[in-house]
This record gives sequence, C-alpha cells and structure tokens, in this order.
Amino acid sequence: MPSPLDVLIADDEPKVRQLLGQILTARNCAVRLAVDGLDALSQFKEAPADVVITDIKMPKLSGFELLRELKHLDPLLNIVVITAYPSVEGAVDAMKYGACDFITKPFDIVQIQAILYRCQQRVSLNRQLRASGEGALKLEELNRRLAELNDLKSQFLAALSHEINTPLCLMSEWIYLLADGTLGPLSSDQDRALDVLIGAYERLHRLLQQLIDLMHGHEIVLRRQAMTAQEMVQQATAAMTPKASARSIALAVRVPDGPLPLEADRGRCVAALEHLLDNAIKFNKEGGRVDVELTGSPDAVVIRIADTGIGIPPEEQEKVFAPFYQVDRRLNRAYEGAGIGLTLAKRYVELHGGSLELRSTVGAGTTIAVTLLRPAVSAERPVLSAPTL
Repeated sequence: MPSPLDVLIADDEPKVRQLLGQILTARNCAVRLAVDGLDALSQFKEAPADVVITDIKMPKLSGFELLRELKHLDPLLNIVVITAYPSVEGAVDAMKYGACDFITKPFDIVQIQAILYRCQQRVSLNRQLRASGEGALKLEELNRRLAELNDLKSQFLAALSHEINTPLCLMSEWIYLLADGTLGPLSSDQDRALDVLIGAYERLHRLLQQLIDLMHGHEIVLRRQAMTAQEMVQQATAAMTPKASARSIALAVRVPDGPLPLEADRGRCVAALEHLLDNAIKFNKEGGRVDVELTGSPDAVVIRIADTGIGIPPEEQEKVFAPFYQVDRRLNRAYEGAGIGLTLAKRYVELHGGSLELRSTVGAGTTIAVTLLRPAVSAERPVLSAPTL
C-alpha cells in the first residue's frame, strides 16, 4: 500500500482551506495549510511536500508566482491549481508554469479522488527516480511509466475539454439569439457589450478546438477540398491584418498571378498559417514588418513568413514546436497565448504530407517556410505517431 501523500494547501480563503483539508484528510493525506503564497513557500522550504495545491489569485504571492518558485526548488514536484474561475485558458497557463492538474470550485469529490490517484502515481515514480540513482531503473520500465503519466495528462485534458464544451454550446445559442434580434432590440451599449462577448466566446471556442486537435492529432481526419494556395494565404492574412495594424506592423503579401491549385483541408491549412502569422506579429517589435511570399512549382507550393521580431536562439529552435513550450517563461505574461500554436501548425502541415522549416537569428527575426504538396504528389497519406503532450 502506498504511503500517505504529504499535501500542502495554499489558499487565502479560510473556508476553502478547511474544506479541502477535511476532504484530503479523510482520504488518508497528511495535510498542512498555508494562508497565502509566501506562507506556502516558507513552509515548503522548511519541509518539502509531495503535492502542493494552490489557489491562483492570492495576495503577496500569486499561484503562478508560487508555481515558478516551487518548480525552481523541485522540478519534479506535483502542483495542482485551484481557482474559482474555471477556464481552458487558466488550465493551459497553469500547465505552462508546470502544474500537473487543475481543480475548479466548488469541489467535486470524484475529480479530487482522480487527481490524488494521479499524484500518487507520479510521486511513486519520482521516489523511485530519486532513490535509484543513475541507470538503476531499466529504461524500458521508465519509458512505460512516463507513457502512463502522459496518458493521465491526456485524459485530464480530454475531460476538461468535454466539461467546457457543454456550457460553450449553450452559451453560443443564447449569444446568437441576442445577436440576431430574436430576444428583442438592443441599445448601442448592449450591442458593444455583445460584440465583446462574441469575441471572447469565439476565442475560447478556438482554444478548445486546438486542445482537442492537440490531443487527437494522429486521429484527425482531413476534409480535403479543391482550392488555390492564393485563397488560403489571403484568408489567413486577412484574419491577422487587424492584429498587425493594432501594433503598427506592416503586413506585406506577395502571391503569383496564376492560380496554384491544392487539395487540402482549408480550415486547418488556414489555421496553420494564422498560428504562424500570430507568432510573427506577437513577437515582433512595434512598427516592425511581416512579409508573406507564396511561390509554386509543379510539385509543391511554399509559403514563407518572415518577421523582424525578437528571434529564437539556435538551441531553442527545435523545442518551440513542443506543446506549451516557450523560449523564455518570463514572456508568458507579456505575450498572450496558450503555447500550442506552433505545435498545431506543424502537425496540420505534416498531416498534409508537407513540411515546416524554421530559420531564426536572435534580434533580427524569424523566417518559416511551409511546403505543401500539389494534388498529384499528395496522394500518399502520411502516418503520424501518437501525439506527446
């Protein structure tokens, strides 16, 4: 029987601390309570815990700041985030900082029980790693256990996506009943408020779809249709033009006059280009430039996206395609985003049998070349391995 988990709870609401403490104590956990992030950090330094459960919004030291400090002290530490504001974006942000799970208030006993089980599995593996020393665990066994942990994280994301999708569908129905006037006329202020609500809903819905594609990338069925590469590029750049204009970034597009036919999944190809353009704009300098050039040959089309942004160090250029990875975690707060755009862009392109090549110089900018095969060449469908989160 596994030894009890030593759990440290950090929350500035006394009732929440006490309730969660009682739930965990009843499940054979050794529980300690901290009144805020600083108190939790101090207690952890005095006596490390197996699991830290922390609120996000706390005085003195926020949950995200506590996450960063704890991960610096113990990279293998299990950290679970709790919040009264359940959202996919909150969960993604927490994972970017290193959280392994996510609890929403009010508490669900079944959810907490599942999280405790996952934490116990991770703690057991971590103890073996620490006790075994170099090479004592067989590589095959270690890989198996790591794969199990990856599956647990995938299951968590799948459950979270399902739970968020249900209220989103309901929200969309009422939003569009308001928008089309079915529920009566709106004042000008209400119209503006509705526009903001629609924008927030669409952003959350896109992020949810991205998470679903991230988890099931090897199972995605492409909906290929006849289109031209020019249409794809123009649709993506048109969608990103307002964002570029808002930062005074020049977005220049060059496409050939003659049509370049493709057979591709329009939605996912356009999404791939939008992710790449979004990064080119987001990590650019004010008043910078993004150049998009489309060229074609009988075998393939190539879309090059070049920016004048901050650039990526050579040792980081392969890592940027990993889910939730960011070159400098200090950029998490400065630049909005979930950290999965480049991952999905690469996956969508490879599903079409294409490729994505990145070249970058720190301080000078980044160029990404997307190659998509033309119809006669793309008849062979690629086989992708299962995604790793």
